[in-house]
Amino acid sequence: MRSVIIGASHGLGLALTEKLLSEDCYVVAGVIERDIPDTLKPLAEKYKDKLLVKSADVTNENEIKAFSAASSEFLSKIDAVCIVAGILLPDDAEKKLFEADMSVLRKTFDVNFFGPIVCAKYFYPLMKDGGKIITITSEAVGVCRVWPGTPGYALSKSAATKASGILNSSSENVEFYAVHPGRPMTLMNRNGEISAEESATGIYKLMAGITPLSREVWYVDYNGNPMDM
Repeated sequence: MRSVIIGASHGLGLALTEKLLSEDCYVVAGVIERDIPDTLKPLAEKYKDKLLVKSADVTNENEIKAFSAASSEFLSKIDAVCIVAGILLPDDAEKKLFEADMSVLRKTFDVNFFGPIVCAKYFYPLMKDGGKIITITSEAVGVCRVWPGTPGYALSKSAATKASGILNSSSENVEFYAVHPGRPMTLMNRNGEISAEESATGIYKLMAGITPLSREVWYVDYNGNPMDM
């Protein structure tokens, strides 16, 4: 399988990149850093011919355009793209929605919502003969299930999840999915319930088709189980 991971320098993205490489996949790892981050250097040395690391800031449309072209050149055919990149800012975790700093909300939406759409914009034309584009979202997207914490994160992930459904219904040959990764232990979620490796293994199986997916059910968890909206 030939795959692209966007947001690959740490946490779930790093674990997923390592899992794909261990399964003999070719991978393009998109990172926010301008140089290869220390976390990816061991993989870059071990899998020299199978891994390309490139800068991919999802808030920079021109950079994602260039990144998609480089990914296509390296992989020839792209089977799956997984957009892991996301943020949860401290201010969002500390304030209620009626206290929100608008600049924090805008930055959160810029990464968590507009980021996946920009990625879809430039990768979809390269994958019209098939493939999957997966956006990592959250369980915090339900319209009727709400809680006051992290409102910007929840709202941006809700929008990103709906966007996956709209993209899925708009495309004939490329499948779009929003995937809840469970609650992996990462820098964003230090109180996680599963390891990043367990979550990554489930997502790898979704990407590879080992766990079957149906386009009619485009919001699932990392094991392919349908999620409630």
